[in-house]
Amino acid sequence: MKKGIRLVALLAVGMLVFSMGIAAAAEEDMKKQLKLADDITKETIVGPGSVQVSTEKDILMSFGATVRIIPTSESDWDFGMSDKTDGYLNFGTGPNLGSEFFRIHNNESGAVKDSYIRTESKIYFNAMPKDRQWSFYAALEFDTPLDTQTVDNRGGRDTTSSNFGLERLHISYALPLNTRLHAGWDIWHVDVIEAAGLVYGDDNPGFWLTGGSDTVNYSLGYFKLSENDFQLSATDFEDAKDADRDLYAGYLNWTPTDGQKLQGFYTFDRIRNVGVNDFTAFLTEGAVGIATGEVPEVDSHHAGGYYLGNFGAFELFVEGTYQFGSADNTGLGALGKEEDYDINAYALAADISYELKGILTGFPLKPHLGIIYTSGDDDPNDDELGGYNGNVNAQRFSQRFGGENTIIGDTNLALGSILYGYIPELYGNGTPVFTGGLQNFAGFGGGRGDNPGMTMISGGLTIAPKPFLIYKTNVNYFRWNEDIFVQNLVTPINFATGQPFITKVSSGYVGTEWDNEVTLATSKHSYLKGQFSMFFPGSVLEDVTEALGAKSDDTAYRLAAELIINF
Repeated sequence: MKKGIRLVALLAVGMLVFSMGIAAAAEEDMKKQLKLADDITKETIVGPGSVQVSTEKDILMSFGATVRIIPTSESDWDFGMSDKTDGYLNFGTGPNLGSEFFRIHNNESGAVKDSYIRTESKIYFNAMPKDRQWSFYAALEFDTPLDTQTVDNRGGRDTTSSNFGLERLHISYALPLNTRLHAGWDIWHVDVIEAAGLVYGDDNPGFWLTGGSDTVNYSLGYFKLSENDFQLSATDFEDAKDADRDLYAGYLNWTPTDGQKLQGFYTFDRIRNVGVNDFTAFLTEGAVGIATGEVPEVDSHHAGGYYLGNFGAFELFVEGTYQFGSADNTGLGALGKEEDYDINAYALAADISYELKGILTGFPLKPHLGIIYTSGDDDPNDDELGGYNGNVNAQRFSQRFGGENTIIGDTNLALGSILYGYIPELYGNGTPVFTGGLQNFAGFGGGRGDNPGMTMISGGLTIAPKPFLIYKTNVNYFRWNEDIFVQNLVTPINFATGQPFITKVSSGYVGTEWDNEVTLATSKHSYLKGQFSMFFPGSVLEDVTEALGAKSDDTAYRLAAELIINF
């Protein structure tokens, strides 16, 4: 009995000491948090902004701004097609889009072409109490090409609207077990920036939960990409009970040591708002091209992960993802094809780099070599969609392969690419079912699950001869992996036979893009950038332009500068 009493007493003392240790550790952790929270500009649960505001209350505040003024000049964005024909879709059905149609492209500021001045300006506001129990972040943004009418109407091209609006809103709450609940619309991603941008990264509205430690952490989110239960008028509602698009996503990070990171992720994209149609049918309101009039039930899943490893000056990156699911009730059965489809696609990426710091030049020099491979659809007559799409194709945001000055990633209709992505999602082989892609362009004819896929080989170099001067150059070589069918847009119909002019374009070499950017920091808050990009068309792109009705092989150019203030 005495032994039992001693054992109980020892256990009680041990538990007391252990509890005191936990309490002390928790108190120390709270002190660290409070010390960190005294400088709101160091926090990660609020937005940018380096100017801190002192208040008499316990609420800490900061604000800041980013101003970008971007004069831009572009030529032959359509690879010279406008010089070879008088017009596209000028055949009595649908809109007369003119010969310059393929020179037009959409970016975040709107539809642009040739030469223009764009501005992207943000103002940031942040607030948080010292105990970090909640946080607030908002960003106002004005992003548009400029002329007198735009600025006189305070950011609007008409007299009723303004482009200066609420671009970001992010609030969070502290919960037990070191977790936080977040709500609003802010950048949330599973694989952009440090990875390849194969799956998802955007600022869609939703809710997400974060937690864990420095070694193991996670985030689980729900995002509303399209809502049919709210419209401006009763006539704007879709003729369907459930015409929404919802994304469920999550990731788990493991960082065992500094410089080593392994992330696994999963997303479920529930799509009920995009009809079956190709780009030609979209342009002609279904008069020409493939359009079934049906909105299929698409369930698209992505599962995968990536690894980052730093070994001194050497860095390794690999990523892989598998896309699977189903697309039912497509309406394609009435066209002699399958009615229901399985989604079965994948994407792979890898990159290696080595920093030759001072070895050859006396200043940092970092070359890299990488690859992206996305599967394509090789059979229009089976019941599988093998053309890979992410929830958002966002390769432009990869720090390894991308950049805001790319030609392919700023929407290029001849290349079949939509804003942010490199995948030729506007082209396919006859079953244009939307399996993923940027929501802003949903219904446009992109995101096709029958796209040909691509192989991109990327080589580049970053040089920093001075801490305030950085030059980055990247060469991306593109091939399409499968054949596609392209409809002529100059003369879509052979009026003698009544049949469409459709050409099979074989897989192969599409072209090479060379992107260059020089950054000069005039201070820690002010920068000047110069950008120069070229896309050299290959044999496949020449065949595509011929199939569209205007065979061309001119080099596309983009020249731009950025004047940036960021604080």
